[in-house]
Amino acid sequence: MLLRLLSQFTYAAIFGLLVAGGLGVPLPEELVQLTAGYLARRGVLSLAPAVATTWVGLVTGDYLLFRLGRRIGPRVLEAPRVRRFLTPARRAFIDRHFSRYAVLVIMVARHASGFRVPVFAYAGATGVRSRTFLLADGASALLSVPIVVSLGWYFAGHIERVSRGIRSFELLVAAAAAAFFAGWFLAARRRGRPAASPPPEPRPVEGSGPGPPPDHGR
Repeated sequence: MLLRLLSQFTYAAIFGLLVAGGLGVPLPEELVQLTAGYLARRGVLSLAPAVATTWVGLVTGDYLLFRLGRRIGPRVLEAPRVRRFLTPARRAFIDRHFSRYAVLVIMVARHASGFRVPVFAYAGATGVRSRTFLLADGASALLSVPIVVSLGWYFAGHIERVSRGIRSFELLVAAAAAAFFAGWFLAARRRGRPAASPPPEPRPVEGSGPGPPPDHGR
């Protein structure tokens, strides 16, 4: 479904899906990036615009989440998903590190599954400056996006070769299975035929054959 969606709507689909993922929709962003690279290898997309669109979509989704945290403020910290992760001890830990290493924390959170959404919302709610956030998040995404999309592009050729090999193997298995069942069916029919009955043995004629000589009334 993802392949069809990106094939039909191309760059708009990449951007929209990554923005939705940035806002917390459970969509694996790595899969979108790999699919973009795969479609670039097949000529549906161009590689450089696919990388650029992927980067813009990721940063846009992350920034919207950050601004949502800024707009809602402390209320975003009470959301179930955020509260489940940000225990009081973790909040204290992040507070200490945000004060000195805000850029580093945001860059690490960009690549930590389950860590990104609460940390980005928390960054907005606690007053991290937009310039700081965009610098950290954009630099972190710039490190990873070209690599992930290029991996999808590189392995697309291998995927196609493997797919052709799998199809050939499936045909061989199907032919072998057909031959096996045909042989089994013929053997079963042969076993089910009634065997030919042997010819009846001739009855011995009275007085013929070995035995004591006939009694003539002696």
